[in-house]
Amino acid sequence: MLFNRPADTPQARYVIELMTLAYNELGYDLHIIDFNHQSALSAANNGTLDGQLGRISTISQQYTNLHPVNFPLFEFNLVLLKNCQQCTFEQIDSIAIQVGYPAAQSYLNEHPFIGDIINVKSVTAQLNLLTQQKVQGVLLLDFLLSTKHPHFDVNQFQMEVLAPIKSFHFLHSRHRALIPKLEKQLHKLNENGTIRLLRAKYNLD
Repeated sequence: MLFNRPADTPQARYVIELMTLAYNELGYDLHIIDFNHQSALSAANNGTLDGQLGRISTISQQYTNLHPVNFPLFEFNLVLLKNCQQCTFEQIDSIAIQVGYPAAQSYLNEHPFIGDIINVKSVTAQLNLLTQQKVQGVLLLDFLLSTKHPHFDVNQFQMEVLAPIKSFHFLHSRHRALIPKLEKQLHKLNENGTIRLLRAKYNLD
């Protein structure tokens, strides 16, 4: 089974190890390749990749060939970092989001935003725009912020948790028959304590 390499975070390492175990039980090997992150969802949707290791549940609305394995892998927060004291999300005039991570775009689709939306390719670019006051706010996944920029001083900004979000494993339509088998394996790994041990190994609790 072929998947793109996610950004290197404790969450990603946990998901890779967990899904490797689950697939091995079903007689499959997991292969992780370096692939342009921005185009990974399209590649998974058109079948170049076999799916996505961990993504938010709403991606299947846009990528209709991708189907979730109904077992949340981990939870994270979508956070808003803003450089104005009193302003609410609705009052911000400009916001930077990272392309390739649909959580922010999905939130914006559900909570219409009338300001300017700047799409950038990395957390670093988002934080630079915020620090240089070229945008009033950035939408970030909390675990990417803490992994990629552990020493970034968030205290100089206002931080607001917008939504807790769950991450799921997705497979291309041609592998739909594997989905109930993987769900069964993941429940088994949960019941026998393997998931608890892995979460502890990667400090996810």
